[in-house]
Amino acid sequence: MDELEALIILSSLPEVGSIKGRLLIQHYGSALAVLSAPLGEIASFPGFSPKILQGWKREWEKGKWKENLALAERLQAELIPFNSPRYPKRLLEIGDYPLILYLQGTWLKEDHRCLALVGTRAASVYGQEMARELSVALTRAGFTIVSGLARGIDTAAHQGALEEGRTIAVLGSGLACLYPSENISLAQAIRQQGALLSEFPMVAPPHRSHFPQRNRIVSGMTMGTVVIEAPLHSGAMLTAGKALSQGRPVFALPGRANQESFKGNHALIKERKGALIEEAQDILKIFDDSPLPLRFTPSPSSIFPLEREEEELLKRMPVQEMSIEEIIPLVRWPVAKLNGVLMSLVLKKRVKEYPGKIYKKIGIVQI
Repeated sequence: MDELEALIILSSLPEVGSIKGRLLIQHYGSALAVLSAPLGEIASFPGFSPKILQGWKREWEKGKWKENLALAERLQAELIPFNSPRYPKRLLEIGDYPLILYLQGTWLKEDHRCLALVGTRAASVYGQEMARELSVALTRAGFTIVSGLARGIDTAAHQGALEEGRTIAVLGSGLACLYPSENISLAQAIRQQGALLSEFPMVAPPHRSHFPQRNRIVSGMTMGTVVIEAPLHSGAMLTAGKALSQGRPVFALPGRANQESFKGNHALIKERKGALIEEAQDILKIFDDSPLPLRFTPSPSSIFPLEREEEELLKRMPVQEMSIEEIIPLVRWPVAKLNGVLMSLVLKKRVKEYPGKIYKKIGIVQI
């Protein structure tokens, strides 16, 4: 087994996730070392119960990862681990970036200059027209358009981008399980003139929990997110929220005041979370001055959810620096467990570590 195969296994294990997986890799030095570590030792880390670890063992022993790898090779899907030079650099700036990406098509250096266009599946004719129009204009200006291959606004955005340039579709399923079925021909065109991207194993079905997870990649890999048409409670608004928490600018197109499908856009504009745009030039003139304009400072609490042990330790830690020897009496945990919790908090940017195992709690500044 090599490091890439170990990373495939680790990222497919239940209850792991990207943050926990990265915590373990940071502690043990590699994914291979994580899989070789005693389960009892891993159980000392926050969020890793013996029941979860037994589920890991069963999943690993099934060997489905081998089928996943073989299918990726057969379908010419490139596997890009987070430590590869091929991995999208901007995506590494978010707190919960995927450990591995599956890609069909091409990922070019020029794709780093990309924008997300998102919106409702039940789009109006106006919304679809504007998505296509903005995509055409933005690709002419050298941007790659990123969206989610869904019906409605996503479809129009991809189609517009294909007229003039490149587009990337981030999926809420595996690359061998395209969804929705009516966009299979569109996906094939995107492979030829851009890329299909997923963090899920090749045959992962389009589960409802996958799409909110997918949204953080759409916003995280792009320079900004353009909301074309979105009801207040929608996947597009979740993507806008992710963008804001990641420190990325959001743009919103206004619609009719009495139209429910634009209520999300209007809320973003009224609350000054999204810049009002009417045409592509409104976006382009902002990016003329800065590679990442209107940057927000995200609240760490909105990016990194805390485990119970992590919250408990933060409550007990004073504001001044402390050595690990001074922290031990505060919680009376085994040293291995305390090390694990502290490491997780450092990774989540809630505690700063100084040389000599000195730690200081970081205050949270609300937006």
